[in-house]
Amino acid sequence: MADALPTPLMTPYGHVDQQMVQCAANAAHYYEVPELLLHAILQKENGRVGQAVRNRNGSQDLGPAQINTVWLTEFAKYGVTREHLRDDPCTNLYAAGYVLRSNVNRFDGNDWFRAIIAYNIGPNGWNRNPTRYRIGYEYALDVLKRWHALHEQVFGGSAMSASADPNS
Repeated sequence: MADALPTPLMTPYGHVDQQMVQCAANAAHYYEVPELLLHAILQKENGRVGQAVRNRNGSQDLGPAQINTVWLTEFAKYGVTREHLRDDPCTNLYAAGYVLRSNVNRFDGNDWFRAIIAYNIGPNGWNRNPTRYRIGYEYALDVLKRWHALHEQVFGGSAMSASADPNS
C-alpha cells in the first residue's frame, strides 16, 4: 500500500495556494528535507509560477522557489524541462527539495546552513570569491530567521528545535 500524503504543516498564505502547500509537504517528505525550510525559501525567493529572473551571470531563476537554470542538465535526466520548473509549481517545489537534499548531502547530511548557502550561490568556489560567499551567508541567515519564525508560528515552541528536527 502506498504511503498517504503528508498533512501540510502550513496553510495557504500570500501567493502560496493550497496546491503549493500540499506540494511543499509532499516534496519535503519525499526528499527528507524540513517542510518549513522549504516555506522559508519560498518566502525569501518570493518567486511566482511562470516567472524567470535573469541573473548577472546569464543564468535564470525559475518559478516559485527560483530554481537556477544551472540545474537544467541534472533535471533533464528525469524529463524535467525549463518550462516545467518555471510553470508547474509542484515540479518547482520538488526541484527545490532535490536541490536542498543534494546540497545537504554534500555537507555530511546535516549542515542545513551550508546547504542553504549552496541553494543560493551554488556549492563550489566559496573560498575563491569572498563577496559571493558573503551574499550566500546573508541569504542563509535570512532564510534561517524565516524558518525559525515559521517553526514558532506552527509549533509555538523554541525556534532552535527547528534546526534539530529535519521533519519540520
